[in-house]
Amino acid sequence: MKLALSLKRVGIVALAMISASSAMAQISSGVTLKSHINLATFGSESGNDCWGYVSPSGREYAIMGLSNKVAYIEVTDPNNPVVVKTIPHSASLWGGIKVYKNFAYSTTETAGTGIQVVDMSDIDNGNVTLVRTLTNPSRAHTLVMDSVNGYLYSCGTRGGSGTTLCFDLTDPSNPVQVGPASMTTDYQHEGLLINYTSGPMAGKQIWYGFSEGRGVDVYDFTNKNNPIMIKRIVYPNMNYCHQGWISADGQYLYVDDELDEGGLGVNTRSLVFNIADPLNSFFVGTFSTNLPAIDHNQYVDDGFVFQANYRSGLRIFDTSITPETPTQVGFYDTYPADDLRAFDGAWTNYPFLPSGNVIIADINTGFYLVDPSVATTRTKAPVGFATMLGTLVSGGLSDLSTVDNNVVQLGQGALSPDGYVASMEAWTAAFDSHPDSIQVSVVSRGTTGGFNQSVELYDWEHSAWVQVKLSSLPTSFGTAVGLVTNNTSDFVQSETNMIRVRVRWSPLSRTGARLLAHVDQIKFSIKR
Repeated sequence: MKLALSLKRVGIVALAMISASSAMAQISSGVTLKSHINLATFGSESGNDCWGYVSPSGREYAIMGLSNKVAYIEVTDPNNPVVVKTIPHSASLWGGIKVYKNFAYSTTETAGTGIQVVDMSDIDNGNVTLVRTLTNPSRAHTLVMDSVNGYLYSCGTRGGSGTTLCFDLTDPSNPVQVGPASMTTDYQHEGLLINYTSGPMAGKQIWYGFSEGRGVDVYDFTNKNNPIMIKRIVYPNMNYCHQGWISADGQYLYVDDELDEGGLGVNTRSLVFNIADPLNSFFVGTFSTNLPAIDHNQYVDDGFVFQANYRSGLRIFDTSITPETPTQVGFYDTYPADDLRAFDGAWTNYPFLPSGNVIIADINTGFYLVDPSVATTRTKAPVGFATMLGTLVSGGLSDLSTVDNNVVQLGQGALSPDGYVASMEAWTAAFDSHPDSIQVSVVSRGTTGGFNQSVELYDWEHSAWVQVKLSSLPTSFGTAVGLVTNNTSDFVQSETNMIRVRVRWSPLSRTGARLLAHVDQIKFSIKR
């Protein structure tokens, strides 16, 4: 199934307030703090929503919602964020932000805020301009963007003509309301618009609305003048269905119920729905941090669920092995005092910046930028191997999975035209075809000296092997590491996500010694 998610992928003064002591006070695993700007620096009392933007030049920006303004922050240098501009609005605890092309749209729950339309086309030169403010709706809880078709939706709308409004962004600077007074019958706290390009909903624009105590409302929004509710997905012990995000393959929807932790007295309970066929979608089960904290906004990128869970901070789960029961792989706690069920701490996050850095918006302490690369690097063992030149003396696939002195032994064969006497290949599968980096490690030794070892990755795009590491083969176990960070998609087969490595050995000089290579481990480290 294919689908298109409505997203992605004057002076400037640096206002970052970073200290070693504050960084050390945070609790984290697999996630590193890059920078922090506190609320006092912003001149605000609380934080709420956030989003991201990449300018045509490739510079990265965070958009941070605050109690009295929205801040536009350059984060191209993650260690030195620069506040470019702030746009004030009526005071509010709640806010919502989305981006389309070079425009940002923001709203709050305070009557009269409306929807602010902000031009970021000259943000690289420090210019961010409030173009206009839409007065209908007078206020809203959050915004949903369909960037594929160019529509903006307001959720939790009050003080306007309906609970869910739709705006045509043919002219992004001047959104025009289309469709009925309300696209949905019931109040939608948040929403998600998916454009299906194959499968049972091919050609449809399907809305997943998070509908408080009613569950997940599924609508067909393809015809803006005739939105049709096609399904309501319920689940056990519904308290307040709040927000969710879809997996890249369109199979699963990950959702939080904001009030079930307090209502049921349970630890963090996040929900999984099977939506492979939206007409027959259903509740699958739950997963948890095993902490009391309330789960809040979450997003899915490259098979990782990034949750902002109030007092337990940013929590990262990997869905690649068991998508119905994701495994926690890392976290960064912006509220280290405790993990209790209370509405403090991390409100939301944004994990879609090309750098891989993640923005966290914290209610009590402001803006954070973190690097989750350790948590989001998947370590993979080979799923297959073969001897290409020489003789397989002993060992099998399982011997390549760990460093344990169980080895694959290769003896040399006849000298090849390019000077090698033995070679082997191994392969594994990445999660998708566009990782940030691919690292391969080979733990090996030879019984005699005098041999080179070449580690190569296969370039599927150009049908060629590319050497990523050349070193001498040690006589005691050593590790050879090769790394690819540019054009990584060339090294992943698009249909299968397969990555292939080749290890070859050649004599350094004319020698009477014969090669016997011992390979203890081949390991792929694939960063999202």
